[in-house]
Amino acid sequence: MRHFIILAASLFVFTGSFSQNPITQTRNTFNNYGKKTTKVVIPSTSLADLMLRDAVNKSWRISPFEFCDYAEYQKIKQDTNYFFLMRVDGMYKKDLEPKIEYLTLIKGGAEVKRGLYSSHNIINLPIQQSEDLDGGNLFLIPAYVDIIQDHIYRIQESVLLAFKGSLIYSDRVSMLKGKTVLFSKDQLGYEIADEEFVKLFKGDAKLVSADDIEDAVTDNKENSAVAVVVIPKGGTPGSYCYKMIITTDSHQLLFLRRQKISKRSPAGFSAEDIRKITAPYQF
Repeated sequence: MRHFIILAASLFVFTGSFSQNPITQTRNTFNNYGKKTTKVVIPSTSLADLMLRDAVNKSWRISPFEFCDYAEYQKIKQDTNYFFLMRVDGMYKKDLEPKIEYLTLIKGGAEVKRGLYSSHNIINLPIQQSEDLDGGNLFLIPAYVDIIQDHIYRIQESVLLAFKGSLIYSDRVSMLKGKTVLFSKDQLGYEIADEEFVKLFKGDAKLVSADDIEDAVTDNKENSAVAVVVIPKGGTPGSYCYKMIITTDSHQLLFLRRQKISKRSPAGFSAEDIRKITAPYQF
């Protein structure tokens, strides 16, 4: 990948905040989404791009869509009649190189520069570390396509959600009640006995292999959810990882946290994260 690079200030950044009437602009952007064409940028025949093409063909329903290559995107990227769905490499202001690959949705238009670089990003979902040759997380792409559409639907229903950023995914763990959550042991950033961990979920959690998690997503396993951890390239202290819980049958994002990696806080779900996630299971 390696045409697209964004400065990832946030996962959810479009609020029309540079306009005089940000709420009105944001409402118009999301409410009119279905009237505009989403261009899905497919620059290659890589497995990731083929999976994105297939996922959009199967489940994109929120707007008309067309596929385009990188050359066409460059020509029309400032056209406000389009939105663009694409894979990008993301980096933070202090990074020397991209560290995480995202699936991002961008509104066409002139780029905006106010201090930290900002484009018209609607949503950025972390897929895997940059230049990941194994592609171990590519199975998430179909789920991400649904999550992006759900994000738009939710803001259409309540425009103020757009101004909460990733916080809109910090209070949805109640929807986990009745679902079995699948974790792999290496996704935990702290030591805990297997039996004690499962007990926190009243038995509604399993420690499984990475292959089991992939199978659950691919097979749309009913009444289940999976844990996802995306670690940046290098995984060095000071960089950021992402932790998510995604339902496998409905592809809903129910938990999302960004974490700064340090020696005291290694990448992965912390004890604090697990306390929050298990809250619905205590009643």
